[in-house]
Amino acid sequence: MPTITYPADPGEAALRLFVRWFGAHYARSTHVVSTNPAEAGLTGVLSVGRQWSVAFSVVNTLAPEADMGWESARAALESRLDGEGRSLLTWVPRGAPLPTEEPAASRFIVAAASAEAMAGDRLEMRRPVSLQLRRTSTKGSVVTVLGGLSASWAQFTNRVPGSFQLNSMQLHRLPSSTDERDALAEQIVLAAGQPDVDESIVIPAEDVWTVNDVGSGGSCILGSPLPETDETSATLRRNLRRLLKEASPTLHEQADARALLILGASTYAEDEKLSWTLRGMDPALHAGYDIIAIVTDGMVKPLLQPGRQTLPWDAPLG
Repeated sequence: MPTITYPADPGEAALRLFVRWFGAHYARSTHVVSTNPAEAGLTGVLSVGRQWSVAFSVVNTLAPEADMGWESARAALESRLDGEGRSLLTWVPRGAPLPTEEPAASRFIVAAASAEAMAGDRLEMRRPVSLQLRRTSTKGSVVTVLGGLSASWAQFTNRVPGSFQLNSMQLHRLPSSTDERDALAEQIVLAAGQPDVDESIVIPAEDVWTVNDVGSGGSCILGSPLPETDETSATLRRNLRRLLKEASPTLHEQADARALLILGASTYAEDEKLSWTLRGMDPALHAGYDIIAIVTDGMVKPLLQPGRQTLPWDAPLG
């Protein structure tokens, strides 16, 4: 049994998700033959159906954004998650802090271990947080929002009696359920009509993060301590360009196919920026791969897939 070290390798975690997705998509047995640490992240070979091989590169865009404090917090929480007897991949919304003190750290472990199923094979971990709403003027009908609900300010326009400030700095990610999101918006609108809102009202909510239960191999916390800023896209582009160049030796491996996995941080999988960042680059940086996939927010999102029955293992059985 391999020794588990902390902090865990995010590239290994991304690979585990990809292998699970790959096997289900092609209905073939798939296992890792070899892995090798690389400057870009991870390289290695997969076996498909015990007949074919896939050379892969995992490009880890999380590593350039990590710092010592972040890695130390990851290591402590991963060790405690493994102590629960489950291997969990916990996806941290970009810029969200990891708890390092008690009782917050223990509450984090309980929330992750109690994560419940959502659509697909992902889970949601829920932690209670508080929002603060305060009326600043009786004029207008708008809510100025700080924090995780900042993109939702338009839901409150013309629905509240005056001008308000909503502090949602404790909330980093909303649940996947549209009904739950709408219910929270209605709760905020109702709170805006309360007579004591001028002095600030506390609104209970839940911060909901994505978790994968991968069964074995150890837990891993994946994310970036850096929040979204005007510089994020430019920094991501520079890092990804460099990492793709470092991953290029995989293209020279003898294999039946080649796969490129790009691991990154995003609060919601549907809002990830890796896809359009890759499409805006020189195609020569990623030419030669048969499969290209983004791994973020607990999902594998294929960007390049050959047509059915193009790859040797995808031919009809029999």
